[in-house]
Amino acid sequence: MADAAFISDRGNVFDVVFREFGFTCMQIVPQAFGSPFCQPTKLLIVPSGFADPKYYKILPALERNREKIARFIENGGIVLAFGAMWDGYEYDWLPMKLKYKMQFKTRNVRLIDQGSPAALLVEPGERDCDGYFTEHDGDTVMALDDGRPVLVYKKYGKGRIVASALHEYPSKRFVEWACSGEREPLTI
Repeated sequence: MADAAFISDRGNVFDVVFREFGFTCMQIVPQAFGSPFCQPTKLLIVPSGFADPKYYKILPALERNREKIARFIENGGIVLAFGAMWDGYEYDWLPMKLKYKMQFKTRNVRLIDQGSPAALLVEPGERDCDGYFTEHDGDTVMALDDGRPVLVYKKYGKGRIVASALHEYPSKRFVEWACSGEREPLTI
């Protein structure tokens, strides 16, 4: 069992950050994702650039396991999905409406919903953004100065979806919330 799972075919860029915070983050290769070899976890991280095969080759695994991902969230799991880095991408493997526009740039980010647990992800201010969301059926937590959402939060069953177009590692406070000892690890 790991606190968090990172789906990747290119190594685990989150391992050091999570260990520094006192948590574990295992890498799941796409071939094992959704299989009996996939250990239970509390938080699933989908990296920036997941939709573009020049960065990762994980999109088929996400699409193939959309029902398992929905069940994981519905039963209490948390998914942290970063920017697709593919213009006009729709996150159809998530149980929510979410569409993304790619536009990499450092931008000022404003906090819209201070009470949302997703607000723990990063501090507002000048942040690297790889885009923004053009459509969603969740709550906007952070937005650009012009109002375009860059951090979206949605409750789904007992779980949560956090969609981020912020190109930043999660804060310790976010990891502590998402990987809390009160959360049960679940199978994907």
